[in-house]
Amino acid sequence: MCGSAAAQTYPTKPVRLVVAFATGGATDTFSRVTAIELTRSLGQQVVVENRPGAGTTIAAEYVAKSAPDGYTLLFTDMSTHAITPSLYARLGYSPRDLAAVAPVSSSPLIMVAHPSVGVKSAKELIALAKRRPGITCGNSGVGTVTHMAAEKFRMRAGIQLESVNYKGGATSTVSLLTGELSLIVTTIPAAIEYVRAGRLVAIGLTAEKRAAALPDVPALGATVKGVDAAVIAAVFAPAATPRSVVERLNGDFAKAVDAPKSREIFAANAAEAIKLTPDAMQQALEQDMKTWAEVVKATGVRLK
Repeated sequence: MCGSAAAQTYPTKPVRLVVAFATGGATDTFSRVTAIELTRSLGQQVVVENRPGAGTTIAAEYVAKSAPDGYTLLFTDMSTHAITPSLYARLGYSPRDLAAVAPVSSSPLIMVAHPSVGVKSAKELIALAKRRPGITCGNSGVGTVTHMAAEKFRMRAGIQLESVNYKGGATSTVSLLTGELSLIVTTIPAAIEYVRAGRLVAIGLTAEKRAAALPDVPALGATVKGVDAAVIAAVFAPAATPRSVVERLNGDFAKAVDAPKSREIFAANAAEAIKLTPDAMQQALEQDMKTWAEVVKATGVRLK
């Protein structure tokens, strides 16, 4: 009865969507379009609040320790969320402190280079890296899926890259544009317009095949197998949030990803909408944890 009452009265005030990345990247972009749609369906303002840093753990810990009432939600990359338990020796929270609410979208990452590097394909990059080990490769934060995707590519290709960690895809892109970096692995929204303008060179998507939305961008998997990685935007709530509220939110996010504007934004960024029940999302997360734990162990990266 209490759970039913909670669902009927929720929400009675604005909802905060805490984004684990800085503004400008894919996760932030997708959070804002879904927040607009969610505001309409919930009848309350959904406010996006960016709390980037420490491989998404700052935002995750903040939400995990928030009141479990459905008014503070975590909007993050589920792949990165799956990486952190095996990457960090100590976390200020446990993955069990956050409940799966709803997935939103999935999109591959993109590896791009500064034109001065002089490479236009994964094959050319690998050849250069073997001649000149230690080429700098930026990412959107230590422990993020962009970081681990770069590490996975490095291992599979048998080359040495020097990781440079930022606090978001947009910031690493700025450093690449100024020539401070040679490469970055980042989200598509953070880099694609610069590729189209000729200011950056697309080396490839972290996928086995090309994306229909970006037919001119090759897939890294065509040259190096086993390098697939994606940004899976997803929503979590504090673990003790009433089940009825979680299910209400799951339904509202499912409606939000179907909205015409959401579909438009997803398509522009080579993303696909995802719908899963909270239980199915949790099962997918647990499988991802196992997969990424193997990559983390192979890289030898371990954070305090």
